[in-house]
Amino acid sequence: MKERITSLRRGHSPNCSATGTVVGVALVSAVAAAAVVNAFADRFLAWLDRHDPPPDGGSHGGTGGHSGGTPGTGGTGGTGGTGGTGGTGTSDRDAHDGGDRRSRALDRGTPRLRVEAGGGVLAWPDPPALLFLDPVATKEAARAGARRVGRSGAGIEAGGGRGGGGGGGGGGGGGGVEALALSAPTEVHLALTDRCTVRCTACYLDAGPERDDRGEGGAVTQCLDELAELGVFEIALGGGEALLRDDLLDTAAAIRLRGMVPNLTTSGLGLTPELASRMAELLGQVNVSIDGLGSTYRAVRGFDGAHQALQAIDHLIDAGIRVGVNTVLTRPGHDGLQRLGEVLAQRGVREWQWLRLKPSGRARSVYPGLALSPEQALGLWPLALELEAATGLTIRWDCALIPFLACHGLPPERLARLGVVGCPGGHSLLTRHADGTWAPCSFTSGAPHGSAAEAWAHDPALTTWRERAIHPGEPCASCSHQPICRGGCRIVSAHLRGDPLDPDPECPRVMAWSTP
Repeated sequence: MKERITSLRRGHSPNCSATGTVVGVALVSAVAAAAVVNAFADRFLAWLDRHDPPPDGGSHGGTGGHSGGTPGTGGTGGTGGTGGTGGTGTSDRDAHDGGDRRSRALDRGTPRLRVEAGGGVLAWPDPPALLFLDPVATKEAARAGARRVGRSGAGIEAGGGRGGGGGGGGGGGGGGVEALALSAPTEVHLALTDRCTVRCTACYLDAGPERDDRGEGGAVTQCLDELAELGVFEIALGGGEALLRDDLLDTAAAIRLRGMVPNLTTSGLGLTPELASRMAELLGQVNVSIDGLGSTYRAVRGFDGAHQALQAIDHLIDAGIRVGVNTVLTRPGHDGLQRLGEVLAQRGVREWQWLRLKPSGRARSVYPGLALSPEQALGLWPLALELEAATGLTIRWDCALIPFLACHGLPPERLARLGVVGCPGGHSLLTRHADGTWAPCSFTSGAPHGSAAEAWAHDPALTTWRERAIHPGEPCASCSHQPICRGGCRIVSAHLRGDPLDPDPECPRVMAWSTP
């Protein structure tokens, strides 16, 4: 059965850079990697035999559900807060007040299946993961009662059309012409606001107290209907600071009602025990952003908010929420990573997400002084192994850091099997900015499109990013890790080279190739 799980991505996706990439001891050897895949294969087989919800399917962090739709019927959730096919009239607000708690709990343990060309994607509830299946395993999952989501099994080929292909880069399945993208995103980043109570020095968005809340509740609700119909699995809520939105929990409840998992990234500023308790019934995971302790936090963000962020972590853990931490890796913060990891582990954090600094928004002006040095970037992989062993934390890398992993020569097939892939923009990820525009990722400007489906199929930026990932120039074209890395970070290339389609200029292999 393990061969029929072509790839897996573990964990939730609480932000647009988190594509399920877990970096650690599982990558060290083929035996360790096989153990991870086999563990999920065993769970999958046991579920096929029993046709029952997976073990622990009702615990926090599982997949979401709606009040209607029998498993296997292909329902993607009710629209407009109606409560699904039963038409119970349950409102989105009622859901997080407990009105629909029983139906969500019942549905939470059922894996969700989206058929793709050459296979399928199964959202496994607990421990959360996306399993990319071959055609045989896809049919067996459907027969076992997986809840079908999505419109069709066709990927996106060159020219924006839909057709055959396996999706590439861990996209599940094989055979036929390689598709440039999956039939729909697996994750969507939904920015609820550009407003924030502070103005961090390196904010990628140029957020601040003066920014307006441009997102409208009705437009967001319509957007969620569209994403559920497409078969999206997870929604990453963010901003700005999403906690400033009075309708944050209403939005999370609406996501749950439509059969998707809402996750959240926050600075933690203003998060109270009461709010954390209300979040516990709705959110799959909350990631709190901490770039360092004390002076390090201040050096990166312009003020010292580490204490408030750590306090927010305590509130979330006390409420029983799956908690992770986002840390933007910077030159001044590099030497403090060990101490930060120790503090996070002591507080009960489960995952530590490392993110590469992206030169967008205000971060463009401070990028030269804050970006990792080449030596620091090259040493991230051994450092991650060391800190994982010392703290017991699960360390995840964002998609833009993959060039600094690929240069260590780990077998590409092992990385692909464990879902370690680079830029997912336009391949499995879509972003909706607070102004309603659509983009490949959160760090680039968007374009207006009437619907998520139109943006996914026809947006020019998504199309060019897809083509670049599949058909790169040199030195990426001759790199054995190109299908994994996908050309590095488009945002860094755009900032340093003036073209997002250029090879990532900070990639160690690109740097070596460019040196006479």
